[in-house]
Amino acid sequence: MIVERRTYLVKIGHDAEAVAILKRMFEISTFYTNPYRIYTCYIGPNNVIVVEWEWEDLEQMGAVWAAVVANPEFAPLQEQWRALRERGGQGELWHLAAQRPAS
Repeated sequence: MIVERRTYLVKIGHDAEAVAILKRMFEISTFYTNPYRIYTCYIGPNNVIVVEWEWEDLEQMGAVWAAVVANPEFAPLQEQWRALRERGGQGELWHLAAQRPAS
């Protein structure tokens, strides 16, 4: 499994709006059925949002992202998202090396 983690900087005071846009992006991505997580900071910087996607492999990741970008509902959401973002952030890909099974 691969975890894609992206850290975004958003305009201060727009966290809730940014989360709503991200959630809508996931709603229109019906072909993405793996778990995802959207984090806002509990203690720390107020304008940071972290998103994590779980992927089976890089092929799945590429196929889903291609389908997302091709969806006509995505472009307007992307514009709204870009209007809320600040410059900066980070993207990471993590390979799962070990995991404790759920009990």
